[in-house]
Parts: sequence; structure tokens; C-alpha cells
Amino acid sequence: MGSQWSQVRLFTKLVSAVLAFTAGVALAGHEAGLWRFSPRGEFYLAAVGITLVFLASVASAVQQWRSANAEVTLRNVQQGATHALNALLFRIQDETGIDMRDLGATVHLRTRTGLWPRRRERLVPVARVRFRATSASGIVWRPGVGVIGCCVELGKLLVMDVAALDRRLEGTSAAEWEELRSKERPDPGGQALTLGMSYREWQRAKGKFSVVLATPLLGRSSTGSKVLGCVSVDIMTPDPNPDSYSLLSGEAVRFAAGAAANEISNVLVASS
Repeated sequence: MGSQWSQVRLFTKLVSAVLAFTAGVALAGHEAGLWRFSPRGEFYLAAVGITLVFLASVASAVQQWRSANAEVTLRNVQQGATHALNALLFRIQDETGIDMRDLGATVHLRTRTGLWPRRRERLVPVARVRFRATSASGIVWRPGVGVIGCCVELGKLLVMDVAALDRRLEGTSAAEWEELRSKERPDPGGQALTLGMSYREWQRAKGKFSVVLATPLLGRSSTGSKVLGCVSVDIMTPDPNPDSYSLLSGEAVRFAAGAAANEISNVLVASS
């Protein structure tokens, strides 16, 4: 709803700007003697211009107030989500013995960006915990793309050994990748080798992570539950533990990830 209203506000501002410009030009032409309006017409044009300036000032004040509130809300969400992610990483370290310095955790929320008709759904990171630096892939993930995108699209927890997938696909050309991707497209199922990525996206993400776990963030809607985004846990490469995949696939880790996702969902509801 918020993104739809953003488009409505943009359209309204554009129409107001055009009307204000037209009224200004008409009055300027009247003053220059290029054309003449009756006193009533001149009053109407001036009234239109003044009204539009007033409305623009009010809209600007309201927008500033809404932006300040949105910043506070985002800060609250980030604080609550970061607390839950830290607790999740400590829990995984306790359950598996994996050093939490080798782990990272992120909260992604789904949102729509761009203007109609080219609006696209994206997964935007709003909170992240990581204890050592890594080179980011720079990919803007989307539902159905990557492990987190497949998690959001399917609405279920996924654990994938992405390093094993990279090794299996090593040496694949761009043409071979597109052929493989076209065959997988009708049946995503979370098991596609390409994970819905383009060849360029795979090249950028390849070699950065070893294992990725993703669990959906669930919320409520008028028609039932909906997927708001996901919580992901990843192990960077080189992976010091050869059993990372089986450890992250364990019931205790799955339970901890689900509990963290539930806590973050509650934070989102409380902040909405």
C-alpha cells in the first residue's frame, strides 16, 4: 500500500506542478500584455497559483513528518532484528561448535521498487550481523533468485551447500548456463542448480559463501499468512568445518532459525 501511495503522490505532484506552471505563464502573459483576462479570470488564476503553493507546502511538511517517523520505525526494526540475529548466531555456535566469527546473518524484507509499469519486487537487507569482512556480491536479490529468493518464493526453510553447487557448475559457459536455466524455469522447487540466477549473477556470487540457510518471515494478511521476507545464515569461504552443511541442517539449528524469524516478525508487526 505504501509503494502505491508513493506513485499517487508523485502523480499528484506532477499534475500540481503543471497546473502551477500554466497559471504562472498565463499571468505573466497577462501582465506583459500578450493577452487579456477579465478581472474574474485573473483572480481565478492567482487563486489557483496560491492554492497550489499552499498545498505543496502542506504536503512537504507532512512528508517531512512521515519521513521522520519512518526513520524511527526503521531504527526500531533494525535494533530488534539485530538483537535476534546476534542471539541466533550464539545459539548456532552453542549447538554446532561453528565459530560465530565464520557466520553471518541477515534479514531481508520484500518490497516493490520503481514506477509502474516497470515495478519490480526486491529483497532489501534491513539488518545484518557479521564479525569479519567479506566482499559483497552486490546482487539485489529477488523472490525466486538465490537461496533467500527461493526461500521467499516457496515459503519454507532451505539449507543449501552453495559451494558444492559452484564446484558442480565450474567451467559452465554463459550459453550452457542459459540452457540449463531455461530447462529449470518451469520447476523451481528450490532444487534448481542455477537457483534462478543469471550467469552474471552467478559469476558475482560464486566462491563467496559455503553454506546458506534461509527461513521465511511470516506475517498475517486478510487472506491468511504471507511471506514478508526471510532470515538467512551463511558461512563464508573458505569453510573451516567440512560438516557445516549437515550441522546447519540439524533440527536444533532449524528450530533456532524459526524462533529468530518469529521474533523478528513480531518486531515488524509491533512497528507497523
